[in-house]
Amino acid sequence: MIAASAGALLATSDPADPHSMYSFEKSSDGPRATLSASKPRARYLVRVRVTELGPEQVDTTESALATVHGTISTSTSTSTTADGGTAEGGSPFVHVSFGTSAQASDSLSALTSFQIARPLRFTGNCGQPEQDSSCQAEIELDLDLERTSALPADGSASVDWAVDFESRALKPQESGKDETLEPPWIVEITEIVEP
Repeated sequence: MIAASAGALLATSDPADPHSMYSFEKSSDGPRATLSASKPRARYLVRVRVTELGPEQVDTTESALATVHGTISTSTSTSTTADGGTAEGGSPFVHVSFGTSAQASDSLSALTSFQIARPLRFTGNCGQPEQDSSCQAEIELDLDLERTSALPADGSASVDWAVDFESRALKPQESGKDETLEPPWIVEITEIVEP
């Protein structure tokens, strides 16, 4: 009888997951990179600064992930050959590296599009970011043109790219629903100029 009553109570209880989550998502577009035989490389530093704690004072930096994705296009699709004809060309690969100086980068070679995900490592006082602005993470994106000879002499490859950020945190309360919010982060993207 007691077991039957307990079963009935469980059947009518709130089905909400007691371990609700905050999901934090943010995206930032990077500047277009134009690669050519005279400028075959572009490098960018992506810095994320945390300005405050999340709702219910949760840490928004836990299990953070950065995903860079982009598309590659060329300025010309054909080139003129020595005999005056045309040859298909203008499709060099771009070598993409995404990582930090403290850990090995993930990399790949792409012809038309790419996507690489990396953990985002925050340093500093992330428990009190509003009192100490040092809670931040940095990650580098390197774009290198491979086989520049595949481009016509005046050709170039354009890379349009963006970075998506995400992290998760358990809600302190034991009940409630999952929520997706924008984290209290400032994203700064700067080009690294080669000396």
